[in-house]
Amino acid sequence: MKSFRLKAPIILLIVILSALHLCQCHTNSRSAYERIRAHADVIKVINTHEHQHRADEVPATRFRFYQLLAAAYLEADIISAGAPPFDMRLIDTASLDHLWETYGNALTHTRNTSYYSHFVKGFGKLYGFDDLFFTKENIVRLSSEIERNYTDYGAWFDEAFKKAGFEVMFLDQYWKPFNTEVDKRYYALVFHINPLISESCKKPDRGAELKTIYKNASADGFAINNLDDYLAYCDHLFKKNIEKNAVCVKNSQAYSRTLFYEDVPYEEARVLFDKPSSRLTPSESKKLEDFLFHWIIKKSAEYDLPVQIHTGYLAGNGNTLDNSRPGLLNNLFLKYPGTKFDLFHGGFPWTGEFAALGKMFPNVYLNLVWLPQISRQEAVNSLDMMLDCVPYNKILWGGDCHLIEESAGSLEYGKDVVCEVLAKRVERGLLTEDVAFDIVDRIFRQNAIEVFKLE
Repeated sequence: MKSFRLKAPIILLIVILSALHLCQCHTNSRSAYERIRAHADVIKVINTHEHQHRADEVPATRFRFYQLLAAAYLEADIISAGAPPFDMRLIDTASLDHLWETYGNALTHTRNTSYYSHFVKGFGKLYGFDDLFFTKENIVRLSSEIERNYTDYGAWFDEAFKKAGFEVMFLDQYWKPFNTEVDKRYYALVFHINPLISESCKKPDRGAELKTIYKNASADGFAINNLDDYLAYCDHLFKKNIEKNAVCVKNSQAYSRTLFYEDVPYEEARVLFDKPSSRLTPSESKKLEDFLFHWIIKKSAEYDLPVQIHTGYLAGNGNTLDNSRPGLLNNLFLKYPGTKFDLFHGGFPWTGEFAALGKMFPNVYLNLVWLPQISRQEAVNSLDMMLDCVPYNKILWGGDCHLIEESAGSLEYGKDVVCEVLAKRVERGLLTEDVAFDIVDRIFRQNAIEVFKLE
């Protein structure tokens, strides 16, 4: 009993000191986060990937909360939660009460997801929306503000773009891939090359109606009768994009096929192209596509254009995930060491494989684009691992959204992730704050300037 009385004060003192130490660590971590975040908030951000629509592409009809929701990633989570697929006719005509009855229950069940949280962040940044969740009541208030802003989307976009903190967005117009006219006040042109690859095995029969790349080629005065003609037109498209200051090419073919591209000899591809496309086997069609992407990589190196590639998770509901595994690209990195490859999305769920490729290959860059929206926690874990593995002049960021509200939320979410990881590293003594500031500058601006040779 006497022995216990002697030890009890010591034990109590140890508990108090430990609690004070933990409190002090927490305080230091928060203050480091706040200082790093304040530094991030003054950077003019170079956003390396977006799908923003021009003002004339945004319908002039009534545009409210549910129209934005239908264009957002959160739509997929709402459907996964049990809601019916979004019906745009219903969304354009039904009352907000009716739309809440249709989608509100499933929307409520997505309050835990990163898609949901980053969507809220955008309204916090641009609209001063300070609620944690959407409700039937606050959606009415938001809808009114959205409708007012979208009566002049051009003016609203300009205001929101500046308020969010962007300097430029790389614009991937996958829905209009041959367009080279972009508003240079906001955008840098991305050359979307999916059609060049996929249409190589879809040559129209003689006399048939021309579509896609063949229709475009005819309008430009090119007749495509053989593989050399096809490549000549593809080269014409490269030159056209270069003249319009394209900053990179973009491949998102993982949505429709595997990312493994075999090295197919020219002679074999020439014979396959001469064959009627309707008689090509799936294996032969793939070989033509494979040949074209190898040709595009070599042409990209010739024009000094980095190659952006979608890897990992596929947006929407339902697809073949294995198509997008980043390790499938390994043969390309070995074969083309002089080409810069910008890999997207953290390769989620193969984030370790993604980081390993960036570590192994000097010409492979790692882009956090969209990863925080897919999973905030995985983005934190993956960035921490990348910083263990990969020099930080190889890490980039992008938003990957269709409308400015979601892009603003994407940037806020990305900053949250990057600054949290760096603050914890400062706390653990792995970094100084000056180095953390440099990493923030690099991820959100400087790396893009160097990798894409921006003026």
